[in-house]
Amino acid sequence: MRAALFLLLGLLAPQDAAVEKGSCTGRALRPSPDPALQELLAKFEIADKEFAWELKELKAGAKFTVSWLTFPSAVKSDVEENNTVWAKYWRPAGGDERKPAAVVLHWLGGSFEALELVCARMAESGIHALMMYQPHYGPRRSRAKEKMLGVDLEKSMANVRQAVLDARRSGDWLAARPDVDPARVGIVGISLGAVTGSLAAGVDDRFGRSVFVIGGGDVPGILFNGSKEVAAQKKSLEEAGYTPEKLRETWKGVEPCTFASRMRAAEILLINAEEDEVIPKACTMKLHEAIGRPEIKWIKGGHYAIAIQMGVVIRDIVAHLGNPPPKEPGK
Repeated sequence: MRAALFLLLGLLAPQDAAVEKGSCTGRALRPSPDPALQELLAKFEIADKEFAWELKELKAGAKFTVSWLTFPSAVKSDVEENNTVWAKYWRPAGGDERKPAAVVLHWLGGSFEALELVCARMAESGIHALMMYQPHYGPRRSRAKEKMLGVDLEKSMANVRQAVLDARRSGDWLAARPDVDPARVGIVGISLGAVTGSLAAGVDDRFGRSVFVIGGGDVPGILFNGSKEVAAQKKSLEEAGYTPEKLRETWKGVEPCTFASRMRAAEILLINAEEDEVIPKACTMKLHEAIGRPEIKWIKGGHYAIAIQMGVVIRDIVAHLGNPPPKEPGK
């Protein structure tokens, strides 16, 4: 299956496509003065700092170039397909001038065509966009069709951790590009991507301006909310004897709110739905408070209202990422 996938992707790409190869050095996490938090952060360190990567051009246009990026995941799982991280990269035209960039993280399911449109608009605005497939999605999905968030709690937590480590490597790769400003590499996450993205930005505080759309914190509160999207997980947790309180203690090590205070509130934008049926408003506000009350914009409607308001959302994403980093006090 893996060989067939590579063949298909090769057929989709131009036969004379440019291929770039290299290696990148991952950066260590900044330590926390809080011993308890530092212990949790240690689980997100990556022992193998150096990793190889390959970039294969798919399409070159006047405004941007689209390529496939692959590199080894920092986690070696028992699913071969999942051990390679795949990402689509939109590189803005305009030479080697250093520009802002963002790792873009997708939602729970469905097509990612709309997210590719977001990335294209970002690139047209001079922002490098790297859409990373999270564990068990896209080219990383095996014939067994394992899910990132399934009914097995331990596997789900391991997959979330892997997504964060892969996002860290994606950010390190962007920061090493000669035409990317390493101080302006952020994260754009939507729905599931907003949850894992806010976790990654808290764990690795080198991520700069970031936008989290229809996301939130307190994942146990989201799972026990009763929406159809997490009904199977809720049922499995209840059958295993979990309550929201018990799950919060178990989930603490991969909870966005645990690490949120490491983010700089001035660099964060939250975009949320006023009547979100998947991410309860209480969960959004818990993340908002944990970060330090960053700017938050509300769109009308429920969780899926973003589909008809994507133009406004893209405008806000581009405007936020395009701003320079806020000045530190006293400078």
